[in-house]
Amino acid sequence: MGVKRWLFGAVLLWSLPLLGCSAAELENRCFPMMALVDCDGEQVAFDCGFPELSQKDNTDVEESKVDAPMMTGETFREAYEKYKKELDKKADYNHLKILVFSEAFLQNREAFSQTVEYLQESGLFPRNVYVCVTDDVGALMEAEKNLPSDVGSYLETYLQNQESERGEELVNLGTVLDESENHRKTLQLPFLAVENDSVLWNGCYVLTE
Repeated sequence: MGVKRWLFGAVLLWSLPLLGCSAAELENRCFPMMALVDCDGEQVAFDCGFPELSQKDNTDVEESKVDAPMMTGETFREAYEKYKKELDKKADYNHLKILVFSEAFLQNREAFSQTVEYLQESGLFPRNVYVCVTDDVGALMEAEKNLPSDVGSYLETYLQNQESERGEELVNLGTVLDESENHRKTLQLPFLAVENDSVLWNGCYVLTE
């Protein structure tokens, strides 16, 4: 019994610094709610949407702002690495809600294939995030000022409600990655459009091989 108590105490003492470290690290992290992948000519573009924090969250508004421009590169990986350097905090994608591909990006089959391969190997984003398509990434980001929350959180709730009403199944990143590798079936992704300052699920984008 004495040995067991000694071992328990030793493990507890060893774990305390780790817990403290994790708490401290939170101050140096930011939490994207939405990730966007676009195509600017032959360049791949990457950007993120973050939650807007306020005084009610006991957070200083100026300090909580995440301001990084959309970055481009010859590949998704290059664009992502550039974007990462623009952030003054480490991006934690564990809370990511939505991954949005532009229609122009999906039409660039080589860029899409390279991106899928990188996301599969890196595990950068959670596999359960919803995947959508839009024809105007800028309009989607701009629509946030008229929404009750950040775009990512809003879209997650909106799509889940629409899924029940429309009887259509949402597609997550894990399914996109698996089907892109196995070529077993065609996927239908929600197509998002901004109309009259509102974001709408306006049909589906058919993702084929």
